[in-house]
Amino acid sequence: MRQLLQTLTSLATDTAFATFQNELAHCGYAALGQGYVASDNEVALVTRLVNALTQKGHGPIRLSAKKIHGSRSYVEFNYMDKPVTKELGDMAILTVATRGRQRLFQRLCIIQNKKQSSGGWAVDLEQLYLLKNFPTFTGNKGMFKNCGDLVFRNTTGCLGAFGLLQPPGEMIMASAPLVTECLRGKNTLAPSDLSFPGDHQRDLAAPFAGWAFPGLLRHFHPKDFMFLLEELWHDSGLPLGLTTGQGMPFLGNLVFMRDMHDFIRGWTQLNLGEVTFAFGETTNPHVEAFANFLARSAGFNEMFDIPADDLFASAEFDNEMGIFLMHLNVE
Repeated sequence: MRQLLQTLTSLATDTAFATFQNELAHCGYAALGQGYVASDNEVALVTRLVNALTQKGHGPIRLSAKKIHGSRSYVEFNYMDKPVTKELGDMAILTVATRGRQRLFQRLCIIQNKKQSSGGWAVDLEQLYLLKNFPTFTGNKGMFKNCGDLVFRNTTGCLGAFGLLQPPGEMIMASAPLVTECLRGKNTLAPSDLSFPGDHQRDLAAPFAGWAFPGLLRHFHPKDFMFLLEELWHDSGLPLGLTTGQGMPFLGNLVFMRDMHDFIRGWTQLNLGEVTFAFGETTNPHVEAFANFLARSAGFNEMFDIPADDLFASAEFDNEMGIFLMHLNVE
């Protein structure tokens, strides 16, 4: 824990890290811009992002991405009072912090991308219901087949999100609960529907507030934790208050990212998605198993140890999905 916080406070004042983030945003813009010129659909645009945001690094951070080709995977769940079948998403964002090969912290965000058309984004209300509420679902076809009932807890409110793609090459990220609120019963989202004060970007703005504490507090008494924050404050000069939401911009919980710069910063600062594992504790078992399955399927087990599980032991990855990894190695 101490090593991770020390690494993050160092990055928070590192101009080269900010330059790295700006360069990544530029790569993302260039990829989407080229895709819009070529009239790409959502799948092709995600493929361009995979190619643009992989094999990049700065200090302890490495980005990797892989596009896995296959047929679509569908899940069955009850939409209000009727059974429906929908696709989960076409993009997964993984954030993993390790000490060497040992995992310390992990987050996952499942994204459905939508390309703007006729001034807005058409939203499938049944899929939105799935990505917002994550009702108990079963596998119908593809990678979830034979997995039984799955329960994905959406504690942060950002396990499911939408990537809203705009010409000439922009991407807005919004959590599924936020999209639901902005739609207010409609099935088309307009850019003007996303206008609200910037301080609403965070559901839980304060550092460390966006994830569960069980794994952390097993390692630190609350008083010792506060002493550690004070020590890091003196070392870095950053106000590390837990209640103000100011200071170190890491380990928060972003639910809205206005543009590519916001997305890159949120992702590389460990602010995006549902926490599945923290300091020796699995905080969300079924989501953790799925995140590990994605990591293994993309070949990321070459970088760090990924535990086996029974839930997806017999599953084979069969889906058209882009898997993105931000790996922070504090060693």
